[in-house]
Amino acid sequence: MNQVSEVIGTLVNYKAIIRDTLEYALDKNEYSRQAFELRQKAILVELDQNTPLHQIIKNSKENGEKLEKAIRDMHALIYGKDSTIVKDADDGLRVDHAQKIEIFKNVLPIHENLEAMVRGLINDAQKKGIDIKEADGVDKAEERLYRGVAYMTLVNALVKLFGDYNQARRENKGQESAASRFISSDIQEVIKGLNTVRVNNRVLTDDDYKSTEDDIFHLVEFMTGRRDLPKGKNFGDEIKATQEKIGAYVRTVEPAFRDTFVPFMRALAEQAKKDGNVIKGDDHKAAAPSEGAQNVEIEGEIDPKTGLMKKA
Repeated sequence: MNQVSEVIGTLVNYKAIIRDTLEYALDKNEYSRQAFELRQKAILVELDQNTPLHQIIKNSKENGEKLEKAIRDMHALIYGKDSTIVKDADDGLRVDHAQKIEIFKNVLPIHENLEAMVRGLINDAQKKGIDIKEADGVDKAEERLYRGVAYMTLVNALVKLFGDYNQARRENKGQESAASRFISSDIQEVIKGLNTVRVNNRVLTDDDYKSTEDDIFHLVEFMTGRRDLPKGKNFGDEIKATQEKIGAYVRTVEPAFRDTFVPFMRALAEQAKKDGNVIKGDDHKAAAPSEGAQNVEIEGEIDPKTGLMKKA
């Protein structure tokens, strides 16, 4: 495995950890304390140790400082000891589902910036004739799962808010109220998150992904009155069909991601051992993401906003 592939692997691993933070935007009966603690530690390890991400951030100056601040702020908000979103109680983790939008506003931009970095490295390597085909495939697999999970959590939140909004209007005899306006503001934030996921996609063109995305934005247009419902259909029909399609998509891409990612990380761990470093574990939830490549030197500067390698 070449040096660039090692760096890409550590960044994809970190992206997966950031992506998994979206779990707390899902309504679940139980959340794993172990997974929470592993993410809690791994997110800061990448910033505090001499990892590829740490080097990229350091070399990227002002943009790097902004990204680091965003990551640390997100960590404090969700994983910090004073977090009001996720609390570790005696009976398990307690998640405040009323703060889902804060999760979206913090997690989505970080993942998009990290993916921009990865695409910058991939594009630069391809121009130089460096073989990063396997690393590119792993990144695309992670992107498929990330965008599927992001759409799933966002659409679930949108459906809940849409129901709350209509209920608030009914309670006020069909007129706007302070409550409906507050909910409407949240709906706009969720739609903004959906657009963030769509416009930042740089690599996914397969029909399964695109048709799922098309259905999601048809649903948004139905809800916002920009598109008429199909004849004989109601909102319940369209909501159910869209959620089922997203669910089927995620069920397909999740095992595909693991089948690609796990062997790649095993190979990365083996390479790290040869180099005198150690990556603990081969599952993205259990790994210490970039320990195996912490001594890799990255030449030049990557702009976190564009993901492009700047010339020295």
